[in-house]
Amino acid sequence: MNALIQPPATVLSVEIDQLLDQHAPVVRAHCYRSYQFAAALAQADGIELDDEVLYLGTLLHDVGFSPGGDRNARFEVRGANIVRALLLDHEMERDRVDNVWDCIAMHASNALARHKSPETRYSSRGTSVDVRGTGAEVLHPGFVRTVLDRWPRHDFPHLFPEVLRDEVWANPESTRMSWLEPITAATIPGFEPTDLLAAIHASASLT
Repeated sequence: MNALIQPPATVLSVEIDQLLDQHAPVVRAHCYRSYQFAAALAQADGIELDDEVLYLGTLLHDVGFSPGGDRNARFEVRGANIVRALLLDHEMERDRVDNVWDCIAMHASNALARHKSPETRYSSRGTSVDVRGTGAEVLHPGFVRTVLDRWPRHDFPHLFPEVLRDEVWANPESTRMSWLEPITAATIPGFEPTDLLAAIHASASLT
Protein backbone atom coordinates (compact mmCIF):
# COMPACT_ATOMS: atom_id res chain seq x y z
CA MET A 1 0.00 0.00 0.00
CA ASN A 2 1.62 3.22 -1.20
CA ALA A 3 -1.32 5.61 -1.52
CA LEU A 4 -2.04 8.21 1.14
CA ILE A 5 -5.04 7.61 3.39
CA GLN A 6 -7.87 9.93 2.47
CA PRO A 7 -9.34 11.96 5.37
CA PRO A 8 -13.04 11.63 6.18
CA ALA A 9 -15.16 13.82 3.91
CA THR A 10 -17.11 15.64 6.63
CA VAL A 11 -17.80 19.33 7.14
CA LEU A 12 -15.75 19.41 10.32
CA SER A 13 -12.79 17.70 8.71
CA VAL A 14 -12.73 20.38 6.00
CA GLU A 15 -13.15 23.33 8.39
CA ILE A 16 -10.34 22.38 10.74
CA ASP A 17 -7.77 23.49 8.17
CA GLN A 18 -8.45 27.00 9.51
CA LEU A 19 -6.95 25.98 12.85
CA LEU A 20 -3.96 24.35 11.20
CA ASP A 21 -3.20 27.59 9.38
CA GLN A 22 -2.20 29.04 12.77
CA HIS A 23 0.63 26.51 13.07
CA ALA A 24 4.19 26.93 11.91
CA PRO A 25 4.79 24.86 8.74
CA VAL A 26 6.90 22.34 10.67
CA VAL A 27 4.02 21.69 13.08
CA ARG A 28 1.38 21.57 10.36
CA ALA A 29 3.31 18.96 8.37
CA HIS A 30 3.93 16.97 11.56
CA CYS A 31 0.19 16.84 12.25
CA TYR A 32 -0.63 15.58 8.75
CA ARG A 33 2.06 12.90 8.92
CA SER A 34 0.90 11.85 12.38
CA TYR A 35 -2.64 11.25 11.09
CA GLN A 36 -1.39 9.19 8.16
CA PHE A 37 0.73 7.04 10.46
CA ALA A 38 -2.06 6.69 13.03
CA ALA A 39 -4.65 5.61 10.47
CA ALA A 40 -2.20 3.23 8.78
CA LEU A 41 -1.26 1.60 12.09
CA ALA A 42 -4.94 0.98 12.84
CA GLN A 43 -5.45 -0.52 9.38
CA ALA A 44 -2.39 -2.74 9.81
CA ASP A 45 -3.83 -4.06 13.08
CA GLY A 46 -7.28 -4.54 11.57
CA ILE A 47 -8.85 -2.13 14.07
CA GLU A 48 -12.08 -0.35 13.17
CA LEU A 49 -12.46 3.07 14.67
CA ASP A 50 -14.21 6.42 14.28
CA ASP A 51 -12.05 7.94 11.57
CA GLU A 52 -13.42 11.45 12.02
CA VAL A 53 -12.49 11.35 15.71
CA LEU A 54 -9.04 10.02 14.82
CA TYR A 55 -8.60 12.70 12.15
CA LEU A 56 -9.73 15.59 14.35
CA GLY A 57 -7.85 14.37 17.40
CA THR A 58 -4.61 13.73 15.54
CA LEU A 59 -4.59 16.66 13.13
CA LEU A 60 -5.39 19.10 15.94
CA HIS A 61 -3.21 17.57 18.65
CA ASP A 62 -0.84 20.57 18.71
CA VAL A 63 -3.45 23.34 18.71
CA GLY A 64 -2.25 24.21 22.21
CA PHE A 65 0.86 25.77 20.65
CA SER A 66 -1.33 28.38 18.94
CA PRO A 67 -2.46 31.65 20.57
CA GLY A 68 -5.47 31.45 22.86
CA GLY A 69 -6.67 29.20 25.61
CA ASP A 70 -5.74 29.02 29.27
CA ARG A 71 -2.01 29.67 29.41
CA ASN A 72 -1.86 28.15 32.90
CA ALA A 73 -2.86 24.74 31.52
CA ARG A 74 -0.26 22.45 29.97
CA PHE A 75 -0.37 22.80 26.23
CA GLU A 76 -2.01 19.42 25.51
CA VAL A 77 -4.96 20.25 27.80
CA ARG A 78 -5.08 23.81 26.49
CA GLY A 79 -5.44 22.52 22.95
CA ALA A 80 -7.94 19.82 23.93
CA ASN A 81 -10.14 22.45 25.60
CA ILE A 82 -10.00 24.75 22.55
CA VAL A 83 -11.01 21.92 20.23
CA ARG A 84 -13.73 20.69 22.60
CA ALA A 85 -15.37 24.13 22.54
CA LEU A 86 -15.17 24.20 18.74
CA LEU A 87 -16.73 20.75 18.33
CA LEU A 88 -19.52 21.45 20.81
CA ASP A 89 -20.31 24.62 18.87
CA HIS A 90 -20.64 22.39 15.80
CA GLU A 91 -23.02 20.15 17.78
CA MET A 92 -20.89 17.02 17.66
CA GLU A 93 -22.10 14.30 20.02
CA ARG A 94 -20.66 14.77 23.50
CA ASP A 95 -19.15 11.29 23.76
CA ARG A 96 -17.30 11.78 20.46
CA VAL A 97 -16.13 15.22 21.59
CA ASP A 98 -14.78 13.63 24.77
CA ASN A 99 -12.97 11.07 22.64
CA VAL A 100 -11.31 13.83 20.57
CA TRP A 101 -10.39 15.57 23.84
CA ASP A 102 -8.64 12.40 25.02
CA CYS A 103 -6.74 12.07 21.74
CA ILE A 104 -5.34 15.58 22.10
CA ALA A 105 -4.78 15.67 25.86
CA MET A 106 -3.00 12.29 25.90
CA HIS A 107 -1.16 12.37 22.59
CA ALA A 108 2.21 12.65 24.36
CA SER A 109 1.28 10.29 27.21
CA ASN A 110 1.55 6.87 25.59
CA ALA A 111 1.35 5.03 28.90
CA LEU A 112 -2.11 6.52 29.49
CA ALA A 113 -3.34 6.61 25.90
CA ARG A 114 -2.90 2.87 25.40
CA HIS A 115 -5.59 2.26 28.04
CA LYS A 116 -8.16 4.57 26.45
CA SER A 117 -10.19 4.36 23.21
CA PRO A 118 -8.75 2.95 19.98
CA GLU A 119 -8.76 6.48 18.57
CA THR A 120 -6.74 7.80 21.52
CA ARG A 121 -4.35 4.86 21.37
CA TYR A 122 -3.63 5.11 17.64
CA SER A 123 -3.48 8.90 17.65
CA SER A 124 -0.74 8.69 20.26
CA ARG A 125 1.09 5.95 18.35
CA GLY A 126 0.97 7.86 15.08
CA THR A 127 2.27 11.00 16.72
CA SER A 128 5.03 9.04 18.41
CA VAL A 129 6.14 7.53 15.09
CA ASP A 130 6.67 10.98 13.65
CA VAL A 131 8.29 12.56 16.72
CA ARG A 132 10.62 9.69 17.62
CA GLY A 133 11.11 8.12 14.21
CA THR A 134 10.42 4.67 15.63
CA GLY A 135 7.50 2.32 15.13
CA ALA A 136 7.16 2.86 11.39
CA GLU A 137 8.78 -0.52 10.69
CA VAL A 138 5.36 -2.22 10.88
CA LEU A 139 4.11 -0.06 8.00
CA HIS A 140 4.70 -0.65 4.29
CA PRO A 141 7.94 1.14 3.35
CA GLY A 142 6.33 2.50 0.19
CA PHE A 143 3.55 4.10 2.21
CA VAL A 144 5.99 5.68 4.65
CA ARG A 145 7.99 7.03 1.70
CA THR A 146 4.82 8.50 0.16
CA VAL A 147 3.94 10.27 3.43
CA LEU A 148 7.45 11.66 3.81
CA ASP A 149 7.50 12.83 0.20
CA ARG A 150 4.16 14.61 0.61
CA TRP A 151 5.07 16.23 3.94
CA PRO A 152 8.90 16.23 4.14
CA ARG A 153 10.38 15.69 7.57
CA HIS A 154 14.01 16.60 6.88
CA ASP A 155 14.04 19.80 9.01
CA PHE A 156 11.83 18.41 11.78
CA PRO A 157 14.59 17.24 14.20
CA HIS A 158 16.01 20.77 14.19
CA LEU A 159 12.87 22.91 13.97
CA PHE A 160 10.44 21.10 16.28
CA PRO A 161 12.67 21.49 19.37
CA GLU A 162 12.51 25.23 18.71
CA VAL A 163 8.71 25.03 18.88
CA LEU A 164 8.99 23.27 22.23
CA ARG A 165 11.45 25.84 23.53
CA ASP A 166 9.13 28.66 22.44
CA GLU A 167 6.34 26.99 24.41
CA VAL A 168 8.34 26.63 27.61
CA TRP A 169 9.65 30.19 27.36
CA ALA A 170 6.09 31.51 27.01
CA ASN A 171 4.47 29.28 29.65
CA PRO A 172 7.12 27.80 31.96
CA GLU A 173 4.86 27.14 34.94
CA SER A 174 2.40 25.17 32.82
CA THR A 175 5.09 22.55 32.20
CA ARG A 176 5.49 21.49 35.82
CA MET A 177 5.10 17.73 36.37
CA SER A 178 4.88 17.20 32.60
CA TRP A 179 7.22 15.77 29.96
CA LEU A 180 8.11 19.35 28.98
CA GLU A 181 9.50 20.22 32.43
CA PRO A 182 13.03 18.90 31.68
CA ILE A 183 13.10 21.11 28.57
CA THR A 184 12.00 24.07 30.68
CA ALA A 185 14.72 23.37 33.24
CA ALA A 186 17.33 23.20 30.48
CA THR A 187 16.03 26.32 28.74
CA ILE A 188 14.88 28.83 31.39
CA PRO A 189 17.63 30.23 33.64
CA GLY A 190 16.68 29.93 37.29
CA PHE A 191 13.79 27.52 36.71
CA GLU A 192 13.79 24.97 39.51
CA PRO A 193 12.35 21.57 38.53
CA THR A 194 9.63 20.16 40.71
CA ASP A 195 11.04 18.10 43.58
CA LEU A 196 8.14 15.81 44.41
CA LEU A 197 9.98 13.96 47.17
CA ALA A 198 10.81 17.26 48.88
CA ALA A 199 7.17 18.28 48.65
CA ILE A 200 6.07 14.98 50.21
CA HIS A 201 8.59 15.32 53.05
CA ALA A 202 7.44 18.89 53.64
CA SER A 203 3.88 17.66 54.04
CA ALA A 204 4.86 16.16 57.42
CA SER A 205 3.62 19.39 58.98
CA LEU A 206 0.08 18.48 57.91
CA THR A 207 -0.94 16.53 60.99
